[in-house]
Amino acid sequence: MSQADMQHMQQTMQLGMVALETSRIAQQKAQDADLKRFATFEVQEQTTLAEVLHSMMEPAATSATGSAAQPSAGSGTTAPAMQMDAQSREMIQKLQNTQSGEAFDRQYLQGQVEGHKGLLQVQTQYLQSNPQNREHVNVAKLARGMITEHIALLEDIQRKMK
Repeated sequence: MSQADMQHMQQTMQLGMVALETSRIAQQKAQDADLKRFATFEVQEQTTLAEVLHSMMEPAATSATGSAAQPSAGSGTTAPAMQMDAQSREMIQKLQNTQSGEAFDRQYLQGQVEGHKGLLQVQTQYLQSNPQNREHVNVAKLARGMITEHIALLEDIQRKMK
């Protein structure tokens, strides 16, 4: 696996992990029905994407055993991908501490818009880097399409909330 492939997967997993954690909180706290539904879709999508990326990083793991979803003990390749930066941890903490209501919904929505734009940038940069691994390219293309759709959905929700 090339350095570009590994970096792409790690960046995608890091940003995806933030989207997953914040969406889990929003499943409980979001008041807006569309936003709550979005959070549920996002949790499902990011869980699946993490499983796919883990299986690509550990080709020996098989989906039948379920081990692809968990980094294996002592594996140095997946550990960096699971580290969350201080800004992300702070954002998750802030969401956890915000009461349900309009302020929470706006905060979650803004974080998702920014996070999805970051994810889109990661996919676009990777695809422009002339990658050679067909499997990685296809995952990036699928992710890019879903991310673009999610940004449009989030912007629609944002317009309705104003």
